[in-house]
Amino acid sequence: MQFEKNLVLLRKKQGLSQDELAFLVGVTRQTIYTWEAGLNYPNIVMLKKLASVLDVTTDDLLNGFEVNKLPKVINSLKLTFVGKHEGSIIYDELPNWFISLKPESEVNYALYDVSKDGLVKDYSYHLEYKGNILVHDIEAVELEVKEYDKDLTFTKKYEQYISYKDSGIAWVGEMTYSNGKKTIKTFKDEDFLKDWGYNVGFNYQQVKFENAEDYILEYEGNKQNVTKISYFDNGYYIEVFLNKNNESLVWKRYSLKENKKEYTNDVVTQNNKVYDLDYYCITSRL
Repeated sequence: MQFEKNLVLLRKKQGLSQDELAFLVGVTRQTIYTWEAGLNYPNIVMLKKLASVLDVTTDDLLNGFEVNKLPKVINSLKLTFVGKHEGSIIYDELPNWFISLKPESEVNYALYDVSKDGLVKDYSYHLEYKGNILVHDIEAVELEVKEYDKDLTFTKKYEQYISYKDSGIAWVGEMTYSNGKKTIKTFKDEDFLKDWGYNVGFNYQQVKFENAEDYILEYEGNKQNVTKISYFDNGYYIEVFLNKNNESLVWKRYSLKENKKEYTNDVVTQNNKVYDLDYYCITSRL
């Protein structure tokens, strides 16, 4: 990714206009425009000011949130329960994919298997908002998904189409590529709903959570306050840990212990049933 694209993405993430960012950094709006257009670039002093105002590192500004930044093995991740969260949580990211359905959005994340050596990365993903689309007269957002294996070798690309409204979020279609052909499936196809339907049907997954919990997340010597939401999806129990902006940092998926041959012994009990941990996901925001 290029600096100018990163700057636009991070500015909009903070909800700042070009004028507002210019004021905070101490330059003119025209200067911000030239940086975002790739016509000029800030010196090291201005780069540090930008990073400070946008609450990121200079490396984030220059290189973006790259897939190869996600660690191969995680040994130090710890989550400690604090108490019940006051108020409700609006979680408007695409469930299990960790990207908000807004212009300029993108995210990287990796899927980690649980082993005796810690959390070991299996796959990485990069998702990017590409624009709006109509699917069978339903307004949706198009997301481009790129997958990488554990060696960071690019494996495949596809597009997903997502509908978002007050009642929740739903997958409405997907376009894949094979042998030079594009294949499009939608919520009217039974095999699509089997893979992408919420609880195996065309249902909108909730975005408002009332029973959230507060935790302390410790990672690589750093601590931060996070909030946990949880839900069921196609028989799995899901926990998501969010930062102060309600963005996903860590995701954990559990399945019924009675259905597994090997256990991690990281278990939770829900509805009088025991669920054992399958995977972690770690996003680039961590």
